[in-house]
Amino acid sequence: MTDACFWLAAALAALGHGFLWSGLVNRLHGWAGPRRVIKSVTLLCVVAFVAIPLAIIGPGWPHYWPAASLLALASPAGVYLTFCAAIGAASLVVKPWVEHQRHDRSVLTSWPANFHDVAAEVGRKPLTGAMAKFLGNLPGNEALILSIDRKRLVVPRLPAQLAGLTIAHLSDLHMTGGVDLEFYEYLVRRVNECGPDAVAITGDIVEEEACWSWLQRTLGRLQAPLGAYFILGNHDTLIDADRTRALLCEAGLICLSEQPVQATWQGAAVTLIGNEMPWMRPSRPIKLPARTLGREFRLALCHTPDQLANCVQADADLALAGHTHGGQVQLPILGSIMSPSLHGTRYACGVFRRGQTVLHVSRGLGGETPLRWRCPPEAALLELAPAGRQA
Repeated sequence: MTDACFWLAAALAALGHGFLWSGLVNRLHGWAGPRRVIKSVTLLCVVAFVAIPLAIIGPGWPHYWPAASLLALASPAGVYLTFCAAIGAASLVVKPWVEHQRHDRSVLTSWPANFHDVAAEVGRKPLTGAMAKFLGNLPGNEALILSIDRKRLVVPRLPAQLAGLTIAHLSDLHMTGGVDLEFYEYLVRRVNECGPDAVAITGDIVEEEACWSWLQRTLGRLQAPLGAYFILGNHDTLIDADRTRALLCEAGLICLSEQPVQATWQGAAVTLIGNEMPWMRPSRPIKLPARTLGREFRLALCHTPDQLANCVQADADLALAGHTHGGQVQLPILGSIMSPSLHGTRYACGVFRRGQTVLHVSRGLGGETPLRWRCPPEAALLELAPAGRQA
């Protein structure tokens, strides 16, 4: 094997090694198992990610590489490296294709975005704690660059009365205290300036009891004539989820956790459905009546895009999800690498369609750590359009 071929194979093996272990972690975090088990297995994956290359290279690597031709392909190390090289080569084809398919252009017909430097506009970086401040000062970190994404979505069965309706989709606020209250107050002001008809919040709202007092001063001030609706996510279970629901309801928001809500919007019948699975399940099965001549608009709020199949089964017209944060870090060409989903990075963010159901997956607004690169926090303003009127 020539040196050039060897180093190409080694590069593909390194890439495949990274995709293999990150893919396992992605799917692990899409599982609703015990948090302690998930964290422990994640740690083992990180150890394996670091230890396997070190074990293969070994202390005598200068004597073997590249002359050993990937340590002899028949050896266990050679088999593993060949397997990883195959994954790496496939990823160079599959990942760019996935990124190209991330926004269904038959549904998403326009997408202007306005970026706001929150730190510049409030006069300081609204971060608390040594780690948050350290991450906030890393070059290129976009955690405090709020993007207001105005997206026009064609919804196949949208009632004519709802043409032009706007829904502000917010997700994954992750109120932990690391990002200050001032950031969320700024967010709400910007959302209100957009004048949405309705607001939908798809979970992971608050995960520290100290931040409960923030809810009235932030989400409680959202302004939308057709209402602000919410469900919770997996991180909301780190504290008393029932208390969080009660506080949000006291602040004027409408909970969709247990039962569908029937409403009339601009003269059209609307059914709103909440889905917090797989982390939280309704106390009794949710059954919806059959659609009457397609004249009803069904909106489903789910925390994870892994619930798309359930939204299709519920005959939802539009499903909104979060949880995946867009990966928080997106690489050129390869896009998102980390995404807590059973589908890996397939639904890390974007607009998708399955049958008559349109799915919008938000990049989210926060995270456990304030670190984002090429993936700024997103507050989406979704303008709905019926099929056949895309201009």
